[in-house]
Amino acid sequence: GQLTNMISWFLAYLVFPYLIQHFGLRWTVRIFPTLLLLVTAVSYGFLPGNLTVLFLSLSLLKAMSYSIHDPATEILYLPTSDAIKFRARFWIDVVGTRVAKAIGSSINAYAGSVTRIIKLGAIPSFGTSLALWIVCYSIGIQFDKLVQLNITVGMDNSQSDDISIIFADRGEDDSVGDDEAIGLAIDDSLHGNQDLLGGVPSVQKGGIRQNF
Repeated sequence: GQLTNMISWFLAYLVFPYLIQHFGLRWTVRIFPTLLLLVTAVSYGFLPGNLTVLFLSLSLLKAMSYSIHDPATEILYLPTSDAIKFRARFWIDVVGTRVAKAIGSSINAYAGSVTRIIKLGAIPSFGTSLALWIVCYSIGIQFDKLVQLNITVGMDNSQSDDISIIFADRGEDDSVGDDEAIGLAIDDSLHGNQDLLGGVPSVQKGGIRQNF
């Protein structure tokens, strides 16, 4: 627990802002799935059953999830309406999370031992890791397109001005690339133009505060 907290603090306050500013959301959101694929390959393929590897891998993955992946996925809600955001949160947090936990618990219960868990869990673990990587890869590209085209999912074009304001200044600068422009704009919105509530960045959108 302490190791995870220390790594999370370091990544959240130093690494995540740097990644968003210099590489943009499209690349930042792919880091955790890539690491998850590598850890899954090592844990199940190269060093199966190694407790030291499992401990370090889980600590790093939890820290990456809390400090980089979760904030990055929260930013993905920016070009969406409040209705779309609430619907997506319901299917992800309520339905998806519980179904995934139920499937994982069923596999563990059916296996009954560490050796059988390694054998039975290798394919589902690698499959879900690969699926997550594909989703993050495609959704990062889609996010950039929505921002550049000034489209808010679930709203008319006339209602999406608040999103364009965040990115307009950076996007019109020809001296920076698209990824860096979007990353710099996100970083400005998180650190320059918004306040901090308990150390957690928040973005004001449509009169409703969205916390990361």
